[in-house]
Amino acid sequence: MPRSLPPLNAVKAFECAGRHRSLSAAAVELGVTHGAISRQVKILESWMGARLFAKEGRGVVLTADGRQFLKDATKLLDGIVVASERLSGRGKSKVLRINAPQTFTMRWLIPRLPAFTAANPGIEIRLSASIEPIEKINDHFDLAIRRGAMGTSSKPFLAETCVPVANRRLLDAMPVNQIVDLGAHTLLHAESAALLWPRWLEKAGHPHLNGKAQLRFEPLYHSLQAAIDGAGVAIGPSALVAADIAAGRLVSLFPQLPMAMDDFHVLIPDADATLPTKLFQRWLVTEGRLSNSILDSPQLPFRDGAQAASR
Repeated sequence: MPRSLPPLNAVKAFECAGRHRSLSAAAVELGVTHGAISRQVKILESWMGARLFAKEGRGVVLTADGRQFLKDATKLLDGIVVASERLSGRGKSKVLRINAPQTFTMRWLIPRLPAFTAANPGIEIRLSASIEPIEKINDHFDLAIRRGAMGTSSKPFLAETCVPVANRRLLDAMPVNQIVDLGAHTLLHAESAALLWPRWLEKAGHPHLNGKAQLRFEPLYHSLQAAIDGAGVAIGPSALVAADIAAGRLVSLFPQLPMAMDDFHVLIPDADATLPTKLFQRWLVTEGRLSNSILDSPQLPFRDGAQAASR
């Protein structure tokens, strides 16, 4: 009896979107448009007769059916990769599986990957998004990235501080000249980094300040995108908002009051790591050093009380 297979291009698009928890990130990895990923997911949902994603804010989350199918689909696709590599002779060493937080992947890593792949065309990158402790990750990975140390073997490569950020048009309409002015704004929170606002406000001497409203998102990426769209004021880790500040999409508030954050670390769990893994780690440390030097530059636009008062 012939197999009743689902449309495999749709499975591939869904699995990529599910790993990243983002249609946009899947589009970047697969080199297609956001709309193409969305269409493939709908095709698969129609074939399955089940919803795999549900809308949440500006993004999507996996349904219970979606989570189960993602687990099975990832395992099967990884098996196909291993089988094809074995047959073609490319070998495991040419595939590099990276496990990293979603917002870091979207906002810092993906924009830099073309430079690495251009310099190393023989290395295939596979990204999976997670903030789980590495000891709880079930899928195989060659290299993990997390904020904070992962035991004694991880290497720090990217330093960060944190300040509020907002859309310039929003600030023109409702200026923020001093910290208490934040009380007139909607504050944007991320459940995955729920302590950032409380800790920054405490450091700034206003631990009980509340905005006129609160919007809460699950991933940090959604809160930052909401700030870009003018929905309110977010709390922004410097490395993850530097490009938006440089492009004028966001303005940093009170840069004289940065809150230190844990560095990003990279870990290679295998003592006998392959050459591609070691090459990527060295590249990551170099890129982090370059990013740190840019973040330390006084050229990035910002807004503090003196600037706002002069507008």
